Amino acid sequence: MKKDVKELKSYKLIETIAKVMDNYYVDPLLGLVPTVGDALSSFLTLPYLYFSIFKLKSIPLTLALLCNMLIDFAMGVIPFWIGDILDFFNHSYIKNYKLIMGYVEGDKEMIKRVDRRAWWMAAMIVVLCLIIWLLIKLAVWAWNWLANLV
Repeated sequence: MKKDVKELKSYKLIETIAKVMDNYYVDPLLGLVPTVGDALSSFLTLPYLYFSIFKLKSIPLTLALLCNMLIDFAMGVIPFWIGDILDFFNHSYIKNYKLIMGYVEGDKEMIKRVDRRAWWMAAMIVVLCLIIWLLIKLAVWAWNWLANLV
């Protein structure tokens, strides 16, 4: 199975996205583009979710990937470039790629750890959605405040 999965276009795509977004720091650079950058960056995690859901058929892995993506998005929307600086050090695409690689290669310890934390990840996703909503409200307030200063 490992060899067959690694030959899939979707696997090669997530491997390429991980390298480009984190190794070449495209993710934090996209975050510098107001409003659009973080959304575009998050859009590029869809192949990871697709691969997890349809190729590996793992709900716990999908929850872990989604949680990492939401953490990355939450960091990115922190106003005043603080989020972009944090995003520079948070390599969520590499983390997600390593999780998928662990499943593909049958890393029993990693799979067990992800499976054990599935309920925690589901709860964390709900909390992160609330935090992101609050951060977006804060970012809108901050941009409006700055606009009024000028």
